[in-house]
Parts: sequence; structure tokens; C-alpha cells
Amino acid sequence: MERRGFLLGALATAASPRATAQEKSEGVATEPLRDKLATCARIFAMQGLLGLFGHVSAFDPRSRRVLITPGSGVDKATLKGSDMVAIDLSGKILEGETRPPIEWPIHTALHAARADALAVAHLHSPQATLFGIAKRAFTPVTVQGCLLMDGVPLYAEAGLVTTTERGQRLAATIGQKPAAFMRGHGVVIVGKSLERVLYAALILEDEARKAAQAATLGEVGTIGAEECRAFSTEAEWDQRSRRAWNYYAALESRWNRQPGTGRVPFA
Repeated sequence: MERRGFLLGALATAASPRATAQEKSEGVATEPLRDKLATCARIFAMQGLLGLFGHVSAFDPRSRRVLITPGSGVDKATLKGSDMVAIDLSGKILEGETRPPIEWPIHTALHAARADALAVAHLHSPQATLFGIAKRAFTPVTVQGCLLMDGVPLYAEAGLVTTTERGQRLAATIGQKPAAFMRGHGVVIVGKSLERVLYAALILEDEARKAAQAATLGEVGTIGAEECRAFSTEAEWDQRSRRAWNYYAALESRWNRQPGTGRVPFA
């Protein structure tokens, strides 16, 4: 699959015209976002949520560019801003020394469908992926899980999202919710910032882990919608997201980049 995607990507790149002067200037303007996206990817790698598979993107509404992490086989723990690939909403490669992931339609479909979808992550999170396997609906089990109080739907198609049509069906499944499980595959997280996507992904993985562990003790208690609404306002979620970003970014800056050595419990 990846080899075929690489060949198709190479042909598309070869057929695409060189970037115009305007496109090059837009690339320079997105450099801070490139660096932030690389930091997000490294944090996910440190936490064991991004490795051989998975990718993260950020959308710049001014230039209409999607910045996305490279495809599988690239070490996400060492990514730099210059490693990010720039594509447009049709998937055309604008800049980048490596190929985008073959599931780029996940990102372009969501960025195009929602004005608030300024960041998207597709992860093969070990614990959260279980909810895309077990036939069990997601309900928050801790107060932090209230960020996902509107539910996490299941995208029922088993397979890779490699076409615009599949991306649009995934976007329709998510609707205005912050995340979706992908059957037998992984998860997708959507947010208005990379900080929010990071925070939501960490919460979703932690909720899945705690729900599975609590089930071994007996019936699992959940947090109801009214309790969730009373727990936090949108402004407070923004504050929590920023604090979590600063915390994990500081830890990532000291990480030795060795696989399996940096994970910090969400506690």
C-alpha cells in the first residue's frame, strides 16, 4: 500500500508545476506553524502515540495551505519544521522534500469541511484504538474526559482513507465532534489548534485506558452530560490545553529521542 502510494505521489509531484513566487512566499509565512507542528509530532512520538504510522496536520486559513507530517517510515521523534510537507486542499504537493502520508484525504477533507478544523491528527493510539474494535460506545469516565462529552462516533469503514470520497465520509461521520474512532484502525482528532488536538488526544487515550482497567474491577461508572457541562467552560478548556502543551513541550525538549523512553503519564 505504502509503496503504491509512494509511486503515485512521485508521479503527482513530477507532474506538478514548480511552486510560484507567491507559493514560495506563503511557505515562508508558515514557518512558525511548521515548527509548532513538528513539536506536536515529537510530543506524540514521545508519548507513544505516533511512530511508524500516524500523521498530524495544521491548516493556515490565510494561504489555504495544509502542512502535514511526512508519511510512514520517517522518524517522527526527530522531525523539524523543514520536514513538513505543504499541500493544498486537493492534495497537490506545494513544498516538501518527502512525500505526504497516503491518507492525506483525512486531513484535507476535515480542514475543508470545518472552519474550526485548524489541526487534525490521525493516530494509532494503542488504548483508544480498542474502542474501534470493541462494540462499546464511548462515555467519559473522568472529569477530564468531559472534553469529549458530545461523544466519539465510529467511522465504520475498515480500510485506509486514501481517496477524497472516503475522506468526506469520515468528515461526515465526525460532524462537529472533536474525534472519531476508525474501525480496526485508529483515531482521528480535530481541533481549533494544535494545543487542543494534543490535549484531546492525550485525554482520549487516558480515558480508554482507564475504562478498560476499571472494567476488570466491575461495572464502569461514567460522567454524565450535566456533570460535564458544570465541570468546565470552553475558555477553561483552552487554558488547560495551553498548560498541557507547555508542560509536554518542555519535557519533549529534554527527551533523548530514544523509542520507549520518554512517555510521561497523563496524571
